[in-house]
Amino acid sequence: MTTDDIPDYYAEFDIERSATQDQVRKQLDHASRTWSGRASRAPNDMRRREAEDTVKLIARAREELLDPARRGDYNRRLDQARRSPRTPEPTPGPQTQPQPHPTLGGRDWVGHARSLISQGNSEGALYELRQAVHYDDGNGDAWRLLGAVHADRRLWNDALQEFQRALALYPRDALTHTLIARVHEARGDTTTAANWHLEASRLAPDDTDVRVTAADSLYRAKRYDEALSNYERALAKRSGDLAVRNQIGRIWSLRAEGAMVWHPVKRRYVIASQSSVPMVTHCVEQALAVGISDVELVNRLNGYRAEAGQALAKTWRWHKSMAPVMAVFFVLIIAPVPTALRLLSVAGFYFLPIAMGVKPRWQHAYNGLPPHQRPQTRRVA
Repeated sequence: MTTDDIPDYYAEFDIERSATQDQVRKQLDHASRTWSGRASRAPNDMRRREAEDTVKLIARAREELLDPARRGDYNRRLDQARRSPRTPEPTPGPQTQPQPHPTLGGRDWVGHARSLISQGNSEGALYELRQAVHYDDGNGDAWRLLGAVHADRRLWNDALQEFQRALALYPRDALTHTLIARVHEARGDTTTAANWHLEASRLAPDDTDVRVTAADSLYRAKRYDEALSNYERALAKRSGDLAVRNQIGRIWSLRAEGAMVWHPVKRRYVIASQSSVPMVTHCVEQALAVGISDVELVNRLNGYRAEAGQALAKTWRWHKSMAPVMAVFFVLIIAPVPTALRLLSVAGFYFLPIAMGVKPRWQHAYNGLPPHQRPQTRRVA
């Protein structure tokens, strides 16, 4: 939306005219993430150009609205344009070209840096950004962008220092927290990364993308309870997100596996405790109730449910403890003993092993595990 030749950034990005600098920054950060994502996922060139143009418009909005002096000047020009009748555009010429708005040092260093980054010239962008922080070390946008350029070059220590400088100026900026988290992820520190992502989601509680990113990070850090809570909160706002549904299903699947035991011979999870049956059943039902679309995960969960459904059913299986019992009865059968004892021995030879081998399936699974893999507590049937 424009008023004559003045873009109305407030209307374009749903920003209140009375919004504080921090609120404006958060709104523009959200818009930037949204439109950058659309540009990368655009189905055709027209949609991609539209998204890229909006990203550029967001960059210009930052220049106008995040500098208090320029914002005041922009507001005056916007109000004047609204009051003035629309006049025909003059013929382009040297005298009508827009003049750059100088910053400290006589140049819009950050604006030029963004332009160079879009052209793939990171070396030139570094020069512009170093000049920006040289002339104004209180420019949080410059520090953050400088950190992003160094992170792109895998200079993690430099990037972290610059992100920390930006954070000192704007401590409640969710995007800076996210950028710091990504550096820690790149360095393999998933625990620290998860903490930074989680803090970013607290600072931007209405941003579902930030919350999903935090949940993904918590999942990678194996903090499944926290990840599940954040996925569920995200799903409440974005119910059609299949990726989130699948992640919730995977966490419940992991919980089901936690109630089971990995069988080294069968190469699959088995139920080796009576108390595990209701727990596995509950976890599978919770996972499938979410509506997951991952076929492999659905099949695995159905397998766990079938295992739980059969775990209490009794069946016969051979067990090595039967061998000495059968050996004793066999000796009595062939030995010169009274007929009554021989008949009892024959009955014992056939029927006692059957009685010894008829147990619930979970008991057979328990007996088939190596001693060090058996559950610590069990209820013998």
